[in-house]
Amino acid sequence: MATPTPATLLLLHGPGQSPPAWQSVVDHLDPERPMFAPWLKGLKPTARSQFDLGEAAADLLNTLELRGVERADLVGHSLGGMVALRAAAEAPERIGHLVLVSTPVLPPADEVRRQRRWLALLPASQFGDLPKTQVLAALDALAEADVSCDLSRIETPTLAVVAAGDQAAQAAAVLLHRQIGAQIRALPGADPALMTTYPAELAALIEDFCADRQPAAPAADASAPDPEVDDSEADGSYR
Repeated sequence: MATPTPATLLLLHGPGQSPPAWQSVVDHLDPERPMFAPWLKGLKPTARSQFDLGEAAADLLNTLELRGVERADLVGHSLGGMVALRAAAEAPERIGHLVLVSTPVLPPADEVRRQRRWLALLPASQFGDLPKTQVLAALDALAEADVSCDLSRIETPTLAVVAAGDQAAQAAAVLLHRQIGAQIRALPGADPALMTTYPAELAALIEDFCADRQPAAPAADASAPDPEVDDSEADGSYR
C-alpha cells in the first residue's frame, strides 16, 4: 500500500530574518514533503504596510486557501511562531501540528526595545541583504505582539523547541505546556536561532512530532524546563 504524502509544511521566519533562514533545516527534512516558506505579511522589504499580527495570520491562512492546502503543519521561529499560534487559534481545523521555535507568548518588550536601540546605531551595511528599516520594524512588531489571549482557543498539538540556556523561551514553553499541553524539547546552548545552530536536530524533532511520533529527547533535554526559503523578494517553495 502506498505511503500517504506528508502534510504540507509551512516554515515561518522570525524578526530580522527572511524565508531562506530555514534552508539548513530544509536540507534535513523529508524530500517527499511539500513545503514552502512565505514572507510574513508586513515584513517583506517591498511591503507597503506595517506588520500586524492578525493580518499576518489571516494572510497565512489565505495563502493556504490559494494553494489549495486544506490542512498544514506550521513551524515558526520567534515572531513567526506567534503568527502560527494566532492562525491555529483562528482556524484550528486548518492546522495539524504546531512547532514553535524560541517563541515567546508575551515578549519582554523592554528587552526587545533595548535591542532595537542598539541595532539602530549600526550602519545599514551590517544588516546584509535585509533593509535596516525592515529589521527595526520587525523588532517594533515583536515588542508589541501578544498571543496570550489566543491560548484558550488552541486545539492543535504543539511542540515548543528552545535553547537550553534561553531562559525567556523556556519560560514561554512552560506556559505553553501548562495552558495548551505543549511538549517541550531543549537543544544545547543559549542561541535562539536553532535553525542555524542545530538544523539537523531541529529537523528531526519536526519530522517526529508532525508524524505523531514521540520526538526524541536531545542530549540537552536535562536542561529543559520542568513541564509542572526563497530569495529576498519572492515567497519560497522548497518542494
